[in-house]
Amino acid sequence: MTALPSPDYGNPIPLGLLGYGMSTVLLSLANAGVYELGTMVLAMAVFFGGIAQTIVAILSFRRKDSFAVTAFGGYSFLWLTFAFLLIWQQNGWWPTANSGAAMGWYLFIWAIFTFGLFIGSFVAPRVLTLVLTLTWILLLLLAVANWTGNATLTTIGGWEGVATGASAIYLAFAFLLNEMYGRTVLPVGKPLARPTGA
Repeated sequence: MTALPSPDYGNPIPLGLLGYGMSTVLLSLANAGVYELGTMVLAMAVFFGGIAQTIVAILSFRRKDSFAVTAFGGYSFLWLTFAFLLIWQQNGWWPTANSGAAMGWYLFIWAIFTFGLFIGSFVAPRVLTLVLTLTWILLLLLAVANWTGNATLTTIGGWEGVATGASAIYLAFAFLLNEMYGRTVLPVGKPLARPTGA
């Protein structure tokens, strides 16, 4: 995942990060107890968290950015499946869709997905590694909260999720503004590792 412009298309990465970050903040505020989880969060999850990131993944495929395709493609379907699980349950179409055990394992498998991206992010800007670290912690916290029914863990996960979303929003504007100004406006940090041969 890079901030380099493509000769064929504009850089879709900031849009994808904003879709992820803003949706995460809104859902996390609900988990933290600021307001109830409702249609506002579900609409954001479907359209900006899900569909927008799907578009970004497709555009990243054209840019030959495998990491971005995997990350944005994967997280877009995290948001879409999460939204539909809640919609199904709320309408009584699948009453057990959001049971603690089921949601715990659902979140845990996404934590495994995120850990793989975390390892790959070592050759990307350091702030991206931070975003994925916070995402991994968030998913684990919420998985355990669902398994145990511990409301305190859900609240902690909510505030940790706000930090996660905020870090993604920061990275989005860092990529966007640094590209527009042609210099470092918001630092993103050097990669923790170099690819072989770099």
